[in-house]
Amino acid sequence: MKQSEQKEKNNIPQVSLFLPDFCDLKMIFSVVIIGELLAFILTLAPLNIEQQRWNDLALISLFIQWNGLLGSVGLCFLRRFFIKYNHIKYSNQLVAALSYLILLLIITLISESSFFVIQYYQISIIISSSTHWEFLLHNLLIGGIISALALRYFYIQDQWRIKIQTESQTKLQLLQARIRPHFLFNSMNTIASLTRTNPKVAERVTEDLAELFRMLLKEKHELISWSHELMLSQRYIDIEKQRLGERLSIHWQVETLPDDAMVPALLIQPLLENAIFHGIEAEIKGGTIKVVGELRNNKLLISIQNTNSKNIIHREGNKMALDNIRQRLNVFFQGAASISVKQENDIYTTTLSLPYQKLPYQQVVKG
Repeated sequence: MKQSEQKEKNNIPQVSLFLPDFCDLKMIFSVVIIGELLAFILTLAPLNIEQQRWNDLALISLFIQWNGLLGSVGLCFLRRFFIKYNHIKYSNQLVAALSYLILLLIITLISESSFFVIQYYQISIIISSSTHWEFLLHNLLIGGIISALALRYFYIQDQWRIKIQTESQTKLQLLQARIRPHFLFNSMNTIASLTRTNPKVAERVTEDLAELFRMLLKEKHELISWSHELMLSQRYIDIEKQRLGERLSIHWQVETLPDDAMVPALLIQPLLENAIFHGIEAEIKGGTIKVVGELRNNKLLISIQNTNSKNIIHREGNKMALDNIRQRLNVFFQGAASISVKQENDIYTTTLSLPYQKLPYQQVVKG
């Protein structure tokens, strides 16, 4: 019975909560600014200059700010309620309806309080209403329209954000799928040759390959720590060393990079694969790859340097790896990261620039 209940609980569809965080100071500041702009609009709306509406600007601003701030408090607690009880099945329609009712209730309470205060102190009425009910209806009408427009805006904004995330995730999965075949074929050929000559080494290489593909297939964990990324890159180099032997030499100078920096999984491996293909594999004497990393101005700068082969076929190659990495960086960091290439004589250098972030945008795999 408990298992069936748990299964049913897990099958409850979760709906993205479209309400922004009204507990955040930036959101509260936005509410204050928008409220003040609305106060100016209500002040300027009447055409009759004799009403001297500028004298009522302070009262109008006070009335609107109380509605805006208390409405923010109400939506803040409502959002926290849905987050705390996220196992409850709810829909955006329910959240919108409750939010709208809370805002109307707050407008009603403040309107009632304001009317009695204005009447008690004989302050000139903020709006041109002669009765209690006209005053209340006028406020509910304006507040209801503004609240409905605001909730609709938050919903559209949330749907747009979900669409962008979905498109980015789909795009990332397609990019990962394009990387796998080339990587797999080279590695499997290495293992096949080692099984005849050195089965123990073949077993170790298979374990390295399994670890690399475990990460590559883990599509929900795109950001990992630099220490984990470095370990995966070194495993890849170990696989290639079994194939190329002494022809492949690599020097790591990445001691100054922080281990807790978050980077896209298998970011370095395609660049190392490119360096081996273009600079090592085609040369009888092989060559050297140099990986240098440093933290500068809160940026991770990682460069992969290799001698470029004189073989025309290898020099031309294809730029799929660079294009994939460039698009992956754009998906993760939205323009804050970049990849550049430079060639001086026979030295080819690829440089990555990433923002130093300890916390990922999404779920993290810890190294």
